[in-house]
Amino acid sequence: MSYSSHARADELDEHTLKAAYLYNFAVYTTWPDTDASTFNLCIYGNDPFGKNLDSLMQKKRVNDRTITIHRTNNIDRLDLCQLVFISHSSIDNLKAVIITLQDKPVLIVADSPGTIQQGVALNMEIKDEKITFDANLKVARKAGLNLSSQLLRFATSVLQ
Repeated sequence: MSYSSHARADELDEHTLKAAYLYNFAVYTTWPDTDASTFNLCIYGNDPFGKNLDSLMQKKRVNDRTITIHRTNNIDRLDLCQLVFISHSSIDNLKAVIITLQDKPVLIVADSPGTIQQGVALNMEIKDEKITFDANLKVARKAGLNLSSQLLRFATSVLQ
């Protein structure tokens, strides 16, 4: 029984850290100019973060914009987001998400193997018990986004 409580604690830590990564991804990305007062962070599919994400983002801002978190299974609403995290539960819809958001200024983030080559801008992984990420600059630029060099220096790999 003690093993299961350790697993949950590790998982909780993983998702807390990944939530912090989402925030940093947002802060170190530049979007085309907008008059919007909110920054829409969207979770597509089952939310692995839960209340951790809400409490982390509560008092944070992205470029003087308050962060609003949306949880959705509706692919047609994703173009209202500035950052979309695609959860494991919806990774089978990755191609449809990428087509829907094609040429829109949306940062697409995942944490599933192989997604960086399929059109995700940033993909988180766990290597040696640490969270790492890969970046796809071509995808980000095509969406009109600029990933800061301060962010990219921490990437495990950067596709140009």
